[in-house]
Amino acid sequence: MWKKPSDVAPRRSVVVCFLVVWLTSSATFATDTDAETKSNKPTFDLAILNGHVVDGTGAPWYEADVGITDGKITHIGRIDPASAVDTIDAEGLIVAPGFIDMMGQTATPMLRNPSTAMNLLTQGITTINAGEGSSAAPVSDRDAESVGWQNMAEYFQLLDLKGMPVNTVQTIGHTQVRRLVMGEDDRRPSDDELEAMKEHVREAMRAGAIGVSTALIYPPAVYASTDEIGALAGVAGEHGGRYYTHMRNEGDQLLEAIDEALEIGRIGNTPVHIFHLKAAGRQNWGKMQLAIARIKAARSEGHQVTADIYPYINNGLGIDALIHPRHFGEGRAKFLNRLSNDEELRAEVREEIESTSGWENWFRHAGSDWNRIIIGQTTEPRYREYTGQSVAAIAKATGEDAWDTFFGLCNASTFALPETMSDANKILAMQQEFVSFCTDVGPAGGNRGASHPRSYGAFPRMLSRYVRDLGAISMEQAISQASAAAANAVMVYDRGRIAEGLAADVIVFDFNELADRADFENPHAESVGMKHVVVNGIPVLEDGKFTGKRPGKVLRGPGFDPATAPHAIITGDNQPAFREVDAVMQSFLREHRIPGASLAITDKNNVVYARGFGYADVGQCEPVTPESLFRIASISKPITAVAILQLVDQGKLSLDDKVFEILDHEPHVEEGSKIDERQDQITIEHLLQHRGGWDRDQSFDAMFRSTQFANALGASHPATPDTIIRVMRGKPLDFDPGERYAYSNYGYCLLGRVIEKISGEAYEDYVQQHVLQPIGVTSMSVGATRLEGRKPNEVRYYDPHQGDSVFAKDLNSRVPQTYGAWHLEAMDSHGAWIASASDLARFASAFDDHENSPLLSSARITDMFARPDGLAGHKKNGAPKSKYYGQGWSVVTDESGELTASHGGSLPGTNTILVRRSDGKNVALLFNTRVTARLSRVTGTILPQVMKAIDEIEDWPQ
Repeated sequence: MWKKPSDVAPRRSVVVCFLVVWLTSSATFATDTDAETKSNKPTFDLAILNGHVVDGTGAPWYEADVGITDGKITHIGRIDPASAVDTIDAEGLIVAPGFIDMMGQTATPMLRNPSTAMNLLTQGITTINAGEGSSAAPVSDRDAESVGWQNMAEYFQLLDLKGMPVNTVQTIGHTQVRRLVMGEDDRRPSDDELEAMKEHVREAMRAGAIGVSTALIYPPAVYASTDEIGALAGVAGEHGGRYYTHMRNEGDQLLEAIDEALEIGRIGNTPVHIFHLKAAGRQNWGKMQLAIARIKAARSEGHQVTADIYPYINNGLGIDALIHPRHFGEGRAKFLNRLSNDEELRAEVREEIESTSGWENWFRHAGSDWNRIIIGQTTEPRYREYTGQSVAAIAKATGEDAWDTFFGLCNASTFALPETMSDANKILAMQQEFVSFCTDVGPAGGNRGASHPRSYGAFPRMLSRYVRDLGAISMEQAISQASAAAANAVMVYDRGRIAEGLAADVIVFDFNELADRADFENPHAESVGMKHVVVNGIPVLEDGKFTGKRPGKVLRGPGFDPATAPHAIITGDNQPAFREVDAVMQSFLREHRIPGASLAITDKNNVVYARGFGYADVGQCEPVTPESLFRIASISKPITAVAILQLVDQGKLSLDDKVFEILDHEPHVEEGSKIDERQDQITIEHLLQHRGGWDRDQSFDAMFRSTQFANALGASHPATPDTIIRVMRGKPLDFDPGERYAYSNYGYCLLGRVIEKISGEAYEDYVQQHVLQPIGVTSMSVGATRLEGRKPNEVRYYDPHQGDSVFAKDLNSRVPQTYGAWHLEAMDSHGAWIASASDLARFASAFDDHENSPLLSSARITDMFARPDGLAGHKKNGAPKSKYYGQGWSVVTDESGELTASHGGSLPGTNTILVRRSDGKNVALLFNTRVTARLSRVTGTILPQVMKAIDEIEDWPQ
């Protein structure tokens, strides 16, 4: 269990054979000069005490404490518990480097739901290698509309923003790029097509992919030539990457497949890694020794060749992989549709499976026995209740011939687990120092493979069955292959061992208790015995429970240039006086892996600082500039407020005017309901000060009910402001108008319609002409929801979440939160403007000189920042509040009565803040993301740092 320093009993002395550790361990081990006897005690974020350290080098274990600071292992030796913020008592437990899943398929499930990593954490996995022929990126234009990314750089950005319970390295899939360029065709690529595939690989490698991966038993990859794959591997090699392969054959032609993999490595000048090395089919079991000899021979010649295995004798694949791949040249869906209706085709396929060899015939590898082919998962309703049973057992239960059951399963999405391997070969393979381990699944939910028990049990099964029970290899050697050897194979050289200076990916487990619990009937049973998992210094598994933390990150490969990271990109004039401001911004982008930001500062009505940081478009490496336009979200409200107050200045409107005497929308009243007559008392001032009577925390936010409101009226999707107002006119208020403050987007939607009604102009046109043009701002406009409506010079927006589309063309389909899950155009007057930071800073400075403002009279400006009446501006005892909402601005008063006015903005993909400081300086700060792995709103954390840096500036530019 976790313990605070005060709860930890005085530690006993460290006992260790110092000579053995000194000779064999790469860890720096302290003895006489340990941490608790030094005069300058180190401060640790976390200390793991009293553990048996197996350091990943293969050396014997030793007893020591491990200190962790800022995500790194900073001390190994004796540690005073009081010098650590938190401690783990590892008495009697193994402390080891985190394991690396050499074939973790995909990280995407963790993007959608971090808890899908629980199957990894309970195995001690701290890093996955994602991608096996298929990869999460690149994707087609159509798929991008749903998933929210198109290329690898964008995908990595979203993973970084979300954060993951474990780290990810990523390959780019050959199948992925071939399908994107050529579809399912069984042919050779043209020169142009091959170049297009190479360009996809090039982009991925520069983004940080570690290499190219293949899955050569599946269409359309099976149609690719050695030279085609070698050409793509060559691009990876140019960027320091590697070739990772599910080989073309793992049975009858195993040795030829190894030769091909090695040849591809030679063509591409890349190291080679073989996924889940096996000899499938009893007739091929004797080839495992020959396969290992082939690999050893290549290694002895200086070629970097490695492999991995999973500790099960059943492999896993889509059941249609039992059919000869030649049938899929016309496309999988088309062939399977024919198969479901064509008895002659079924007979042909059956005869081919039963009687032919020379191809990857998995039925033959399973002994031509349906009893040895287990069904892990299927979407076919007739067979769902039988998952975990063999095809033969399912056929018997349903009264069918086994072949009819097989063809029925082919018509659905079905994952099969043929028994094709031997325990003896598993032991032989794991005894090789170049062999590491995998789940071949990754996070649960990643693919159909999650129905294989290896997804929950691979690493504990390896350690418990093969190491502890069978003694196939030593614990120290097994851990070395699962960590250090694997780390080398995926080029993450900063982790994989317990050594000072390395990343703190550390696991703590009970070797005697460790065991897998998953089997065919219950493949999702979590393993036991893994006590604690620490990723990048942060506990993600505590006493076997997921902590909810997401410190895992994308570990980028050698093709990524750190000089192209967002925090390294800065545009705009470099001014020495603002050096600390620059440093604060760049440090913040680095720490939180933020894509882009813009900052502008005014002094004495002049823009004295305007810079862009990071990327406006990550996928295109387009930098943010001082002129880049961002969605400013609710900073739209001060702009709308000024437009309203101009009409008051002109005598066309009064703050006491009743809103629904101006607007005449026909109410939509649901059956059994009636109009809340209190709405007739709502005034313009109530709306400006958020005192209209709507409380989104008590009921809901009307501006995010597009689909429901359009459905209520039978109106087109998405709902327009008029539709929203009609529905809301029939809804009850949450409190009496004027009674108190409650933030309301809907109230400012109404103000936009008031502007249109009084002025006779469209809201956007009126604001541009009367509010923005007088201060020299010409680039601001109301933004568009969908990506295709992105304006020139507008940034892209990044958020790792999805939502349901509110648009008719894809209503209720999953879309990126930033592009279609709400209707920006309907938010015009409360949240839809796009602007540069300089634009907003100029807008704020328009009120610096009350007497000479180009926008409002002095009296109106004073009222705009004035404290409202009643509970909105005063406490229950009548004392004035120091923080309140005026007319379009949040206002804070200090002890001397000086005012600071501000407004923030927040939507998925954007977070903004505009501040009018009491010293006359104005600050506009805009981001093209709202969240990070550790922050729900980025501006709340960075703003105090920026303000402090501004306060320290002594010589302001004139």
